[in-house]
This record gives sequence, structure tokens and C-alpha cells, in this order.
Amino acid sequence: MDPRITAAPAPHGFREVRSWPLLTIEQLPALRGDLEANLPAAESASLDAVPEAIVLVASELATNAIEHGDGPAAVRLLERDGELLLDVADRASGTTPRITTDPCASGGFGLMLAARLADAVGWYATQAGKHVWARFTIETREPSLTA
Repeated sequence: MDPRITAAPAPHGFREVRSWPLLTIEQLPALRGDLEANLPAAESASLDAVPEAIVLVASELATNAIEHGDGPAAVRLLERDGELLLDVADRASGTTPRITTDPCASGGFGLMLAARLADAVGWYATQAGKHVWARFTIETREPSLTA
């Protein structure tokens, strides 16, 4: 396992803001638009890239889940003070997420992007499937997100 990805459950103390069930790749544009609409406004110009990074990571992880996850996937956005958590679930509990740096490989780059853009990335399996999560630190103008 790549050291940039932790094999552990997502951090505790987050509350769900929004979730999106996904059946096909064609639903990704709607996910990206709705996710962007549910993210807080950045407090300073230096944080403007954080919401863009979250949307990109969500799109990459959701694509992986749909393409390699044995069926429907689900994306959840969660929050706690100054942090956002993306949780992407699929039904492939027997597969392990992997990062590749081989330009000839067919996959693994979405996790590499997530590992570079998020503060932490991890995964865990349950009987129902697998979850890949990414945690981001963000300062907001509002104390809490609204759905």
C-alpha cells in the first residue's frame, strides 16, 4: 500500500452535509456542479483553490468507484469545524486502492491527485463494500455549511 493512503476508517466527528448516489459516469457533471454549490466560500484568495481541489478529488474518486467498484457508488460530503471530508463508497470490498506513477499504467492517477491535494487520504472495507475518503482543511466565512 502506498504510504500516502492510510488503511483506516475515516476520522470521526464529521456530520453529513450532502450525499449523491451514482450509477453512471454520465452523472459526474451533476455531482461536480452540486458539490461546488454546497462548498463554503473561501475566506481569502489563497483558499480559492481548495473548493476546486475538493471537486476534482470527488470527481476522480467517484470515477474510480463507478469504473472499478462492482456497481453503484455513493459520494458523501461531511464537515466539522474547519474541515471537509469526502467519502466515496463502492461495492468492491475485495479490491485495494492503489496509486501508480507509471505513465503507461491504466489507472491509479486519481488517487495520486487525491494524495497530493487532500490533507489526508484513506480507505477501509466493510461487508457491503469499500470506502475511500479524503480530508481537507478549509477556513470558511460561515461557521457551518448548509445543505
